[in-house]
Amino acid sequence: MLLSDLMCAVGEGLLQRRGSDVVNPDLSEVLLDDGATSIGPEQIVLATRPGAEQRLVERAAEAGCRAVVVPSTVQVDAADSVAVLMSDVAWTQLFVLIRTMLLASHDEASTDTGPGSVHGLADAVAVMVGGSVVLYDRAHRVIAYSVQGHEIDHVRRDAILGRRTPDQWIRRFTIDHTAYQTYSEPGRVVRVAEYSDLRTRLRVAVHAGHDVIGEISVAEGAKPFSPHAEEALQRAARLAVPVMLRHRHAQEVEQMSRERTVRALLDDGVLPTQHEGSFPAGGFFVIGFDLKRDPEGPGTLPDHLVAERFVHFLSLHLADIDTASLVARLDDAYWALIPAANTSTERIVTSADRALSQLAGMGVNANAAIGAAEAEERAPATRHIVEDLLGVAASSQTTGRVLTPESSWAELVLVAAGRGLAQSDSTPHGPLQVLSAHDAQHGTEFVATLAIFLHEFGSVSAASARLYLHPNTLRHRMQRIAEVSGLDLDDADQRLAASLLVRGVWDQTVRRERTRACQRPAGT
Repeated sequence: MLLSDLMCAVGEGLLQRRGSDVVNPDLSEVLLDDGATSIGPEQIVLATRPGAEQRLVERAAEAGCRAVVVPSTVQVDAADSVAVLMSDVAWTQLFVLIRTMLLASHDEASTDTGPGSVHGLADAVAVMVGGSVVLYDRAHRVIAYSVQGHEIDHVRRDAILGRRTPDQWIRRFTIDHTAYQTYSEPGRVVRVAEYSDLRTRLRVAVHAGHDVIGEISVAEGAKPFSPHAEEALQRAARLAVPVMLRHRHAQEVEQMSRERTVRALLDDGVLPTQHEGSFPAGGFFVIGFDLKRDPEGPGTLPDHLVAERFVHFLSLHLADIDTASLVARLDDAYWALIPAANTSTERIVTSADRALSQLAGMGVNANAAIGAAEAEERAPATRHIVEDLLGVAASSQTTGRVLTPESSWAELVLVAAGRGLAQSDSTPHGPLQVLSAHDAQHGTEFVATLAIFLHEFGSVSAASARLYLHPNTLRHRMQRIAEVSGLDLDDADQRLAASLLVRGVWDQTVRRERTRACQRPAGT
């Protein structure tokens, strides 16, 4: 694993270079300096002995070791052939973190079938249980599979080639709830045998304490499972814990690194120093996804597992556009950054629309919004535009929409104007304020009536239909509104001002009430 890749994976702030970044060795081992152990190439050594840091750098240069970590408070003279790094992290924590990353990198890059690798684990389980094995992580991504020669069906083949369970089977498992039984019932082997076009599976979740860290799926081959297969799989799940934990730790470090990059760009418009090169410079697209899972869908899974699966699902779709795409969940939304150099808005809209269609088939309601940032510093402003677009989609109470500034420019103008009016303490609300006070005192609905009347461009027939009123009743109410408030809707300026006030004040109030209603517990 290259030192630059290790620093990117570990994350900004935990490791920092001192001096030149020309030296970029390939690393395979991390050591704690005890003054006696020999050091050599492909090692990164932690200077754990106070006062011996400079001597360690000199020893590293003599032995061909090209990476040393010293405390941030210690000054050393760096050698040209040695990369000197600084860290404030406790040595034990840093040692475990770096070792985890190096071991995980070895697992991903090699075909080693030793018992300590995920590949070796898959082959060992295949022998123990008697069938083809796939190891999944918590997001149900394929991390390893056996190569013991067992026959496989088309679903297993497609899962291995696509590195995940095929979409149509995710939908079927979701509807039948078979895909999530293992996560909700620790230690129990689930037999999946009711599908005519699928070989019998034995599945079990791998648990570390109360935490799910992955799943083992064994597919029956030419020979039926033995009577002891389920017992063997339970034993295999216990043996798999250390290997799967190591893989999960590596994934979590990578996930945190990705989230830091996305957040830094969207919040501050700056690409973290240690991530320069991991994401192309220049313009990029910002995509926001507002995903709401169906309570009848994969509701038995904890939110963090569902979030991981959504991130992986979106990453797969957007990787077809550019492999440098980044996807992360920030707060309550899912965000993606795609370099603009090799794509277009139309292509991204098509990809997002296809993703929303597949999510709908899986019982997930979603909208997407797309904005373009010409440079890193424009990312926060673009994020606000995307958030406004998602708000427009949410207020329409529809799903499956992909919005862009070009397709929804009018709504964006009105949102901005309404927000400005709602936040202004000095803007007179005039007739709207009078009508609101009248509604509060007399229990009338003059503000709501005015809002719908204006939304329907003054059409009595359309507005009365929405209000379930007779047209003459609406005409009488509008007359009363004019009398109470002094509003003259024949005046173009007053009509425009009233429309903006209604959108900025009344519409936002309605949205807040709808949000509170949705958050109330059932039956209240």
